[in-house]
Amino acid sequence: MIKLAVASHVTLVDGKQYDGIGNVLIETLEGLAGNFMFVRHSMDGLLPSEVHQYNEKNITKKRLLVISRIGPLRYLTEFIATVFYFTFIKKIDAYVGIDPLNAVAGIFLKKIRRLETAVFYTADYSVNRFTSSFLNTIYHKIDRYCVNNADQVWSVSSKIVKIRKEMGLSNDKNIFLPNVPPIEYNKYRKNAREKHTLITYGIVDKQLDFEGTIRAVANLKKDIPDIKFVIAGNGPEEARLISLAKKLRVSDRVIFKGRQTLEKTLELASRSGIGLALYTGAWAFNTFGDSTKCREYFNYGLPVISTDTHSTVDEIKTFKAGLIVELSQEHYEKAIKEVIENYDAYSVQSLKLGKKYEGIHRKMIQGLLNK
Repeated sequence: MIKLAVASHVTLVDGKQYDGIGNVLIETLEGLAGNFMFVRHSMDGLLPSEVHQYNEKNITKKRLLVISRIGPLRYLTEFIATVFYFTFIKKIDAYVGIDPLNAVAGIFLKKIRRLETAVFYTADYSVNRFTSSFLNTIYHKIDRYCVNNADQVWSVSSKIVKIRKEMGLSNDKNIFLPNVPPIEYNKYRKNAREKHTLITYGIVDKQLDFEGTIRAVANLKKDIPDIKFVIAGNGPEEARLISLAKKLRVSDRVIFKGRQTLEKTLELASRSGIGLALYTGAWAFNTFGDSTKCREYFNYGLPVISTDTHSTVDEIKTFKAGLIVELSQEHYEKAIKEVIENYDAYSVQSLKLGKKYEGIHRKMIQGLLNK
């Protein structure tokens, strides 16, 4: 019998699959349990729904019967397909559903006694998740149902934890689980950092101010001759930004790495000097979210420069692990100079914050496996 299953939604970005926080759980589970399952539904209907069974180093895949293109109908058939699979094909002990649509399937399975523990993992939260008021109301009703019926509620940010508390969730079930990297990647802490190398990563879209940073690098290259800006990721803005870098004559300083594996991304971060998380606010759910980038920067002692658009900002300020800036090229330039001038102080505090939550995913998953 499989002890644990994780269910999440994945999406396509420039033809490549993006797993989000589900990837962190898979990485952690691979280091802990040889036997587990991962249910991968499609965020936008462009991918088939699949169950991946991990057995030591082997992965077997089975497709689930889901109506893929029609939004609300797809969500309903995902629920039915997940429940059917774990009712009639495989039995599991524990289930972690990332976001409400996946968590509600686990809670239903618990109610029909097909598993012992159902966990609701909130990877993001938004007051207005859908433009349709009807869908938004349904979403929040499912969200509250999951909060009221899950054995544990894991939340990626302190702001979401606060919302759950306001909903009446008891402290013993209301668990803060930030987006820290698996401890297996602490091995990269020994890597030498290039103090004047900036890094950011993720979907190359308008949710991050890539353009403002490229323009800042163009202005700073006279004062900081070896300044570089590494971008790991791919997306719809990539071609335009490559053209902009060429126009500003910084093509040799703006390094586009494309989408990387988690391991390669973390290695790149560990060799960089300053981590950027310049969110524009284009994605509303970032307001309540925990910045995965920032958590990974902390893990390697990178001072962080970020906009005030996410839940991790409070800890950056408290620990003095970096600087919070306004959304403007001028502020980026000023912050980069200040961080470089006081690099060691910011770096020490960043690593201290990184170590605060070290191994927290491993601890929570071990608790489920032991239970």
